[in-house]
Amino acid sequence: MLQKTRGIVLNYIKYRETSIIARVYTENFGIQSYIINSVRSQRSKKGLALLQPLTILDMVVYFKNQKADGLQRISEYKPAHSFTSIPFDVKKSAIALFVTELLTKVLKEEQDQGQVFEFLFQFILNLDQRKDAYESLHLYLMIQLTHYIGFGIHSKKDLDNNGILHELSTSYEDIYDGVLMLNSSSLSDQFEISNPLRRDVLNYMIAYYKLHVEGFRELKSLDVLTQIFR
Repeated sequence: MLQKTRGIVLNYIKYRETSIIARVYTENFGIQSYIINSVRSQRSKKGLALLQPLTILDMVVYFKNQKADGLQRISEYKPAHSFTSIPFDVKKSAIALFVTELLTKVLKEEQDQGQVFEFLFQFILNLDQRKDAYESLHLYLMIQLTHYIGFGIHSKKDLDNNGILHELSTSYEDIYDGVLMLNSSSLSDQFEISNPLRRDVLNYMIAYYKLHVEGFRELKSLDVLTQIFR
C-alpha cells in the first residue's frame, strides 16, 4: 500500500552495483530501511545528493508490516527542504554526521514518534539557517532528546553521577550548569559556550547516554567533531 510520509535521511550503504539501502527516520513509521534502485548509476537523475545526512524528504513509500528482510521500497521522493548551508559548511557537516550517528543508536526501530520527528525537523532547519552561534546545537539536541526517549534531565540531581568522567578541563559544577542551561533553553536561543566547556559537556552527555541506552557504543564521528571544534 502506498503511503505518504516525511523522512530524515540518516545514512546509506551501497547495495549491488548501482543501488543503495538508505536508513531513514520517517514521521509515520519510525526508522525504516529502503532499497533505492539505480541511484548510483550515471543515468540517475537524482543521484546521492538527496540522500546526505539529515536531508529531509517528502516520500511516497510502499509500506508493509513484518517484512522478512526488513526492507521497504520508495515510489517517489523529493526534498522537503533544500539545504542552503549544511553541505557546504565543514562545521555544520560535522554536526550533521554526529547527529545522524547518534540518532541511529538511540531511535527505535519501526516506532511512530511524530513528536520526535517534528523536534528533529525544526532542529535541522535551525542548523541550516543559522549564520552564527550554531557550534553548540548538537549539545542542545543531545540534552533535549533525552526527554523524548525516556530519561529526561530535569534537575542537577539527574546529573550527579560520581565518577562518570575524568580528566576534565572544567569542573563538574560548570558542566552541570552548562547542561541545565541548554536543558531550559529554546532552539532559537544563542548558545555562547567556550570550547573547553563544550567539549566537556559533550563527553559528559555521551557518558550519560551510555548509562541509559543499552548497548550504546562509541561514536565514530566524535573524533571528526573534536578536531573541527578545537
